[in-house]
Amino acid sequence: MAVVDPPYAEFAASGPSVPVVISSPHSGTLYPDGLAALLRIGGEELRALDDGPLDRLAAAAAATGASALCARYARAYVDLNRAPDELDPELVDGPLPARVASVRVKAGLGVIPSRLGNRPIWRRPLDPSEVAERLEAGWYPYHARLAELLAERRRLFGTVLLLDLHSMPTEVTLVRGRRPLDVAIGDCHGRACEVELVRAVETTLAAAGLACARNTPYAGGYITERWGRPAEGLCALQLEFRRSLFMDEATGAPTAGLAALAGLIETLVANLAAILAPPVLRAAE
Repeated sequence: MAVVDPPYAEFAASGPSVPVVISSPHSGTLYPDGLAALLRIGGEELRALDDGPLDRLAAAAAATGASALCARYARAYVDLNRAPDELDPELVDGPLPARVASVRVKAGLGVIPSRLGNRPIWRRPLDPSEVAERLEAGWYPYHARLAELLAERRRLFGTVLLLDLHSMPTEVTLVRGRRPLDVAIGDCHGRACEVELVRAVETTLAAAGLACARNTPYAGGYITERWGRPAEGLCALQLEFRRSLFMDEATGAPTAGLAALAGLIETLVANLAAILAPPVLRAAE
């Protein structure tokens, strides 16, 4: 089965670099050749798992000096925002060294998603060798490169902020009597990021007219949990944007709102960089 090499798209910083790295683990759309025969659910339905064209937001962030990494594989093939051992026991036909029985796994959303709602995604259980192949093809290369980018920025500036970009269906943002939520800011309930940076994100997004909430309905997935270590100069935030802000949820096509959101991401990165590394420090790089 042919694989994609590399399994990620990378956007290098334009102009002076800043201590910000962007990750978009669910914007991929590709499947290896021949995988369609294993799918019980059609690709259009599986698009509900994906985040849409957030790679364009990542590219915009690179224009302001951030480094950006985006998935190329679709989330149904391998989910980069899960631990490599978060596997549904019913998905694998054979023993594995260890399995994490997380809430996400129980919902069918492990490192290889097993269900969409109550519907099985795959026609048959996967052999452990097939699981290993997917991890080697997509998961390990992405996380190895992400670790390198974070280390490079921390080496330059002494600190780095990871922004992990995601999107959420409009239906999960609706609360009776309130306007739809536009952005969920996840800092793992205060563990993953310095509060000054969280407040700067909230201020920037609110100034653009967006309704924000902290740690609801999402507090941060594996990437935010893994890399959010403020005491070590590593901060991480998960940003979940309401999909109808920038795309047609029925077709996945981008709307005019995507360009506006890309401009806002540029502003956000610039504002965060001013806190993390004042211009005099960047000039000395």
